[in-house]
Amino acid sequence: MAIKHLLPAALAVAALAVPTAAYAAPSLDVPHPTPSSSTVQDRNSATAAPEPSASDKQRPSARPTVPQSRPAENARQAQVTQAEAKRLEDFWTPDRMDQAKPVAEQAEREAKLPPEARKPRHQSMSPSHPFKGIKQVGTFFYQEDDQYRFCAGTVVPSPGKNIVATAAHCFDSSDRVTKLVFVPQHHEAEPRPHGVFPISVGKIYMDPAYITPGGDKDYTDLDFAFLQTSPRSDGKKVEEVVGAIPLGLNAGFDHPDTQVIGYPYLPGMDGYKPKQNPLTCTTPLKKFTTASADGWKGGTFAEVNCDGYVSGTSGGPFLIKKNGGLALAGVTGGWKTGGHSPDTSYSSYFDNDVKRVFDAAVAGKQPPTRSVLPGAETWKHAEEIASGYFALDGEDVPNDRMDMFVLWSDGELTVYRGASADRGHFDKEYKIKGPNAQWGDHAVEITAGDFTGDNGSDLIVRWSDGELTLYPSVDEKGFHGEKQLQPPNATWKHAEAITAGRFSANKWQDDLVVRWSDGELSLYTDVSDKGLGKETKVVAPNKLWTHATEIGSGDYTGNDNWDLIVRWSDGELTNYQDFTGGAPWGENKLHGPDSTWTHALIVSGGDYSENPHPDDTIVRWSDGELTLYTDGNAQSIGRENRLVSP
Repeated sequence: MAIKHLLPAALAVAALAVPTAAYAAPSLDVPHPTPSSSTVQDRNSATAAPEPSASDKQRPSARPTVPQSRPAENARQAQVTQAEAKRLEDFWTPDRMDQAKPVAEQAEREAKLPPEARKPRHQSMSPSHPFKGIKQVGTFFYQEDDQYRFCAGTVVPSPGKNIVATAAHCFDSSDRVTKLVFVPQHHEAEPRPHGVFPISVGKIYMDPAYITPGGDKDYTDLDFAFLQTSPRSDGKKVEEVVGAIPLGLNAGFDHPDTQVIGYPYLPGMDGYKPKQNPLTCTTPLKKFTTASADGWKGGTFAEVNCDGYVSGTSGGPFLIKKNGGLALAGVTGGWKTGGHSPDTSYSSYFDNDVKRVFDAAVAGKQPPTRSVLPGAETWKHAEEIASGYFALDGEDVPNDRMDMFVLWSDGELTVYRGASADRGHFDKEYKIKGPNAQWGDHAVEITAGDFTGDNGSDLIVRWSDGELTLYPSVDEKGFHGEKQLQPPNATWKHAEAITAGRFSANKWQDDLVVRWSDGELSLYTDVSDKGLGKETKVVAPNKLWTHATEIGSGDYTGNDNWDLIVRWSDGELTNYQDFTGGAPWGENKLHGPDSTWTHALIVSGGDYSENPHPDDTIVRWSDGELTLYTDGNAQSIGRENRLVSP
């Protein structure tokens, strides 16, 4: 959708207040209809039921975020004791340091180098040379299985005087890291000039998305991490000993005298021996933008060109001049974990995501993942949301969560892949169709279900001319055919709300509930690509059901018989339990008339949480806020999870 790419989240305007005081809810002067105990209601009949309650419950407040965790091997532990620090100091002898090799992820970088690239180049625009380093920059050493490895890092200011910045690919989820330490200003002549600072298990902080399988390729712009060090054996903290270099966030790309430091390692690169000495290079920082290629997600990165920055330089700093000193504007990583060339290196751009991860490291908590969802200004343009299983490559197939299919006002169609809570509930965006007039101007209602019986999700669309279309087996690659269920006609122009669910005896989500403009409620069971199945008139035309503004569905009461969720025009929210189109089905008032809930413009039920039941609800509000309510039941819509702030 064109609109959603115009306003980045960082530029979103101030939160919009929900206008509640001036709103006067309409009087629902027709009682809620209920099905007859023997037959379906006649079109001209009405059934009495109690009036909606006048009570006005407040919208549920946001719950605290559930703490997020890294893999088991990084469970949080206490800081390393001074005795343990002394043992690590004794372990990391200069000989062991000399045996260390770069992180395993850089093997691909070495393999791609042609023989001529392994020779030193003494003539270039930005030559580099070995030096003794600076005290704020050093090397991480650790043991991985039976191999010693290293990666570079930079001390940054923090309240605890204990934070070091590096690249995330140095410590991804496949690493089996033990004996992890940071050694400032490590070099050949004096391998440990400022001592050894241990890092206990669980003190590595990065965006959770990056440590998922394939995260280094899918999230190239998140290749940065912060490690929380423990004091060295005499109790001194790293920043107290060597100082720190401030973070240079959102600093742009115009920095002609950027200093790049790295520890290169590559057999045959004799011009840069001894390998224990760092390289330094002063070069212009450049902006590098690329499309996705070779399985790596493209984007915009910081680029530098310095001879000899080969495997081993990962995590080394890009230092810019700022306020009379230096600032850390990048670390070697990002695009192809830093690049596959000995004289061109990259960094993920240091923006607000870096600050988010840094703040988490300071607090000693794993950071929340960055949301793939656009901001509130964009969500104001979401016209319809359908819940279903559209993404075939979900993170956890046996416990797959539903995905959101979104129709935007300009006709763009997007799928957001469902994921676990620690990945923000949605972790990937697929553009199914770009902005277009056909969908933007004429697609009126959408809903998803399994109408073809293949365990995937199909989409049903009601068009402005009354046509009803089934799109079978929609996935992240798009549409795979279409079937006309109803040709253009005047009757279906009056289908004002449609939801799909499991309301009949079979196991498929292949039934439709339709609320018509005159208040009639119909159920179509066993809908398929062959037609709309059996029609049952559940509620005859009436004034009350014209106020059923939003209708969703799900199994909120946990017995495999699906329920309806209805948001009425006065803000009341009702669960119709075990809806089958016939008697009995119960009515559960989740809350009475509520002026805030009159602003719930889209209500879509589905399975978005850890349990296997479709008892969760997505709500899009008039101010662009997007909320997920999880684990609903007959008494409550569920726990509130704010996905997008207003």
